[in-house]
Amino acid sequence: MDYSPGLRGVVAGETAISTVGREGTSLRYRGYDAVELTKNHTYEDVVSLIIEDSLDGTNFKNYYKTHFIDVFNNEFLNSVLDEIKNKMHPMDVLKVITSLVGEYEGKNRLDATARLSAVNCYVIAVINDAVSTNFVDEYVVASSLLKDNASSEKIEALDDILILYAEHGFNASTFATRVTASTRSDLTSSIVSGIGTLKGELHGGANEKAVKMITQFSTVDEAKDGVLNLLYQKQKIMGFGHGVYKIQDPRSPIVKSWVEKLSISDDAINRFNIAKEIDRLMDSEKKLFPNVDFYGGLLLYELGFDIDLFTPIFVAGRIAGWSAHYFEQHDQDILIRPAAKYIGPSER
Repeated sequence: MDYSPGLRGVVAGETAISTVGREGTSLRYRGYDAVELTKNHTYEDVVSLIIEDSLDGTNFKNYYKTHFIDVFNNEFLNSVLDEIKNKMHPMDVLKVITSLVGEYEGKNRLDATARLSAVNCYVIAVINDAVSTNFVDEYVVASSLLKDNASSEKIEALDDILILYAEHGFNASTFATRVTASTRSDLTSSIVSGIGTLKGELHGGANEKAVKMITQFSTVDEAKDGVLNLLYQKQKIMGFGHGVYKIQDPRSPIVKSWVEKLSISDDAINRFNIAKEIDRLMDSEKKLFPNVDFYGGLLLYELGFDIDLFTPIFVAGRIAGWSAHYFEQHDQDILIRPAAKYIGPSER
């Protein structure tokens, strides 16, 4: 039996949800180009597409608002949240509160997905000091994560990155979700598996590290010298290259354009110029392109999120994909149980 470290290149299942990097650059949700979806559709539409193969997000919006308000009014849940929100990393808070709400079948799959989406977004809003039930009708999920005075541009920018985070094939957290689902466990338990896996720095933390690197430099020249020095030391620059895309991450230009639009202050313009210089250096020195995390992290920074909320925002978007994979694996009803190559001692 062939062995592939990390299951690289191994076809571990069948899916009708998305294709990633098929032409070296594309990302498609049920056949639709994800980048094109950001132009004419909202995150709610995309969740409906991923879960039910429909681009009408009306039902998801209604389910989401109902569950968000329910969580807002849940005294026990909020007492637990108040107790732990300043004592744990936000990703750990998400795991605890998601586990706390427990199993729920819901009216249908879209309703069940909306509940877990609302719970996680509510937690992020609480930590971000942005809790409100004054939803913007067109962008319900994005508006629930931002403060009430957020501009329409910021809400739309967040909606776009949620769309681009929504689904991405058999990545580590999605595969963990499917493994849990394959045991016939419930949706909530499977989503908790995804959250725990995404917390790992090799999967979900690249956007945080990219922004920390960008903001450590004061000028473009300082960034140039600093990055060249890091490359000379053979240090990894986070936010560049991709395990599947070989030519370009199709999500990156969208988030980069939003960073440019939102960079109004002198400090923001300086950060963007530093990021572009790092991008240029990585292309000229290493022939590496920026993935969604490089400019995506900077976008979240310009939207006002603390760095430790970047990966939770990733969760807010990816719950759609995780849920879809849960349902697909549940329908296939095949226990995932790979073999292992034994490398220990022989008989003793």
